[in-house]
Amino acid sequence: MSEKTILVCDTCGKPAAETVTIKVARGNFVKDLCANHVGELIAGARRPRPGSRKAVVASAANPTTGAKRTTGPKRRGRPRKNA
Repeated sequence: MSEKTILVCDTCGKPAAETVTIKVARGNFVKDLCANHVGELIAGARRPRPGSRKAVVASAANPTTGAKRTTGPKRRGRPRKNA
């Protein structure tokens, strides 16, 4: 005796056309979607560029003064000597 596995759409319950992997916040999620929901998912999507990922740089405000930093990223390592 054999069994057959039928994938259904996780959103509406129709037979699934694709299984998609979604990467969000350092986690991977898998969903089975029908053709309609796959179309909705990729409607506003773009293809990733080849190569390594670019670092995301956000302009942070200085927590003590509230002013924006105009220099590069925060220095790491040993503090500078005061003259």
